[in-house]
Amino acid sequence: MDTKLTRRSFLGVAGGAALALAGCGGGGEAAPEAEGAATEGAAGEGGSLVVYTPHSEEEIAIEIPPFEEQTGIKVEVVSGGAGELIQRISAEAKAPQGDVLFGGSMGTSLASLDLWEEFVPEEDANVMEQYRSKEKKVSTYTLVPTVILVNPELTQGIEIKGFNDLLKPELKGKIAFADPAASSLSNVLVFNMLLAMGDGQTYDAGWDWMAQFCAQLDGKILDGSSKVPKGVADGEYAVGLSHELYFASYRDSGIEAVWPEEGSAVITGPAQIIKGCPNLENAKKFMEYALGKDFQTRYMEQHNARTVRSDVPAPEGVPAFDTLKTFEEPIVTSEEQAAVIQKFQDLVYA
Repeated sequence: MDTKLTRRSFLGVAGGAALALAGCGGGGEAAPEAEGAATEGAAGEGGSLVVYTPHSEEEIAIEIPPFEEQTGIKVEVVSGGAGELIQRISAEAKAPQGDVLFGGSMGTSLASLDLWEEFVPEEDANVMEQYRSKEKKVSTYTLVPTVILVNPELTQGIEIKGFNDLLKPELKGKIAFADPAASSLSNVLVFNMLLAMGDGQTYDAGWDWMAQFCAQLDGKILDGSSKVPKGVADGEYAVGLSHELYFASYRDSGIEAVWPEEGSAVITGPAQIIKGCPNLENAKKFMEYALGKDFQTRYMEQHNARTVRSDVPAPEGVPAFDTLKTFEEPIVTSEEQAAVIQKFQDLVYA
């Protein structure tokens, strides 16, 4: 099928251990398994599961081997970009080849509800109330608030508490920000700032402030989200707009994070069962596992990611979730996104 997608087979504990080494060491890909329909396993008797995911090798190593060990279920992972995977699932809708989509964009998942099986895991009852499944098809497994990254050596004497401080003259041309046309994270951040710096209710009211922010970029814009924390850590930029996971990756370099006093957007990680999937019972087990305390705790500890459960603490080095002012992740149409991106770019290059 699509050559951009990668298939990996996991053969119980041994296969999981091999992947963990590859994921931690950045090793090469496992040989793809031959194409073929999965076989459903009876409850408690192992069987098969096909997981589509845009996750990194590091995340997959945290997620899949323990599930196989706990359930005896053989997992095949199909990796690719979130958009590619949604397109594949849509193309396969009459004869699904996958069972679960784990990760990606909440906006895209909610815009594609007809592709998902109706299922609410029992573990959803342990999720923070505002992040429980409302559509009964899409679950949330992680929360990632946006932050302002700060290089303390380059910002001495400059107080930075929120978005409005980014307009200080001393920071002109020293703000790392990725092009929202190339970065889904920056796309979220643009809407976050429009909402936070406007009336808090609509995106239209924030454009006067956004025009000032765009002028502060001084025509400098990066072509990927990963370049933002690197630019701040390397001293190329004094501050940058990013999220907690990038902060965790670069914290040892000495950069700091500020959770904007005006409010952080919370990016949510979706998980859902593909409608008509071949291994429905095993897919349900995976959903319970993804929201369960064991996985949520391990994901927090090993990936520095926030849990959605109220009984698992925040990762080291970040404030408790209930102490933050937050906005929900923007859920907008592709037409709205395109219009906002074009207006933003017009302001940057005006």
